[in-house]
Amino acid sequence: MKIEHLGLIFLVTWLCFACGTEENQNWQSQWNCEVFPPEHEIAEDTTSGAKIVFATTSASKDVNFYFDLNCWSADLSLLAFYSDRTGRNELFGYLPETGELVRLQPPDQTPAGNATVDYQTHDLYCVKNNIAYQWHLTIELAQKADEKSRVSIREREISAAPQGTSFFMGFTESGDGRSLSAGLLYSNSEQQDIISIDIISGEIKTLFTGKRLSHVQFNKYNVNLLRYSDSPHRMWYIDVRQPGVSHKLHLQEPGELVTHEDWWVNDQMTFCGAYRKEESHVKVIDLATQTTRIIGAGSWWPDKSPRELAEYNWWHASGSKDGRWVAADNWWGHIAIMDGRTAHLRLLTKNHRPYGDVRIEHPHVGWAPDSKSVEFTSHKKGNADVCIAYLPEKWENPFKEE
Repeated sequence: MKIEHLGLIFLVTWLCFACGTEENQNWQSQWNCEVFPPEHEIAEDTTSGAKIVFATTSASKDVNFYFDLNCWSADLSLLAFYSDRTGRNELFGYLPETGELVRLQPPDQTPAGNATVDYQTHDLYCVKNNIAYQWHLTIELAQKADEKSRVSIREREISAAPQGTSFFMGFTESGDGRSLSAGLLYSNSEQQDIISIDIISGEIKTLFTGKRLSHVQFNKYNVNLLRYSDSPHRMWYIDVRQPGVSHKLHLQEPGELVTHEDWWVNDQMTFCGAYRKEESHVKVIDLATQTTRIIGAGSWWPDKSPRELAEYNWWHASGSKDGRWVAADNWWGHIAIMDGRTAHLRLLTKNHRPYGDVRIEHPHVGWAPDSKSVEFTSHKKGNADVCIAYLPEKWENPFKEE
């Protein structure tokens, strides 16, 4: 099915779903968010000429969501992230229009986690005290330089984790906006469940049971598919219409690197890996044809150190919603963009992570909903900052010379 047809179907589905639900939802609490003045810095990248925005520049630790989680509101008015600037790690937002930062919770609340932003609205889903919540954000941007924007949140409980269990892993949203995926840990056994949570009713359904489950993600485009990681083969998927039945996405050979998957358009998935030590390509697997191709080649040559090879190999990769681009990062904090039409690889920006310290966050590069920019964590200023990089307009033409 063509991408534009999928988009139309999802839009109609969401409109039918949204109409009448927001008014009928039982919002149980409401608060006004604290708004801080801008601290962002805007620069032109020396590698590509791209516009780079350091949304945060303070001495705090500010990190974007994991790369396969949505952190943008649908209209790009807010980018959600985590910050420890208040002395605890909690959810914040960046308002690109004004540069202001928003503390999304009052200080007397337990900090929320496992967050993801709704694909079509200003809603955000998160966990507090082992309970899944929906937040509805209202954003009124400041109209004058001497004014502050106003952000308020209405909250409702979706569902508590069943007794004797706890939620783990970040929520992901199904393509039709009706369900969240999550993991359940059992306090008295090694059992782990992959579950779906109905956003409106709170009903929890078990989709799969295992012991070493991780990286659960709903397909962002196909409401029936969900992927997860396990062993000995890392990549698996479930058709939610057949709970308990899983399928290998890739037959992983002993010693083969397979890592960091993300659903892409038309039932494709990006991931990173290769067969030789320190080598890692960006690959795309197509479920329909069961073929895998390299879209962003890594590099390997004899007698080079892991440090040198890490500059030319990739660790996380994610595809844009319009199906045109794949972004990847590596251990040096280089961000590359691969053209989905030609597999042309271009460096967007470099050196956003010091190599060698495993305690330092990876960029975890992800896409804005309009497919025109990527967000990631940068250490270029000496500590973790949330950064946005915009693709140069000249890249739109795949045959235009640099």
